[in-house]
Amino acid sequence: MGRWYEQARIDNAFEHNLDEVYSDYEALDGQRFRVCNSGTDAGGKKQQAHGLGRVKDAGIPGALSVSFVPPYCWFAAPFLVLYTDADYQEALITGSGGHYLWLLTREANPHNKRLEKLLHEASRRGFNTHELRRTRQAPQKRQSTPTET
Repeated sequence: MGRWYEQARIDNAFEHNLDEVYSDYEALDGQRFRVCNSGTDAGGKKQQAHGLGRVKDAGIPGALSVSFVPPYCWFAAPFLVLYTDADYQEALITGSGGHYLWLLTREANPHNKRLEKLLHEASRRGFNTHELRRTRQAPQKRQSTPTET
């Protein structure tokens, strides 16, 4: 749950030319969640897609089903969380039998080592990482800390 920033993806029609992509997840109960995907198109306009998801099969860890098509019930796409690190700061998500792949982090602009680790993990799982489109994220403003006098 919470916010995840997209660092790279296998490009797809529903995110074509989007940057500054992130997703917000909110638990509704033990099996269902709400998701809002946001991104900025080439013209600077914000795009959003709202959906509802559920745990697809409790016997398959990370198997999810998400619908972005109102009324959120007649078509739900399968997704699979392939990997999360121990600190829950990075993740690999796939969908549609491996035709989609997303590299996600909790930070908009993570350290390159984190991205290299995700790329290695994707490659290890059989994905051609040369197909990935890197997602540009806006620099995050750092909060200034008061100085002692």
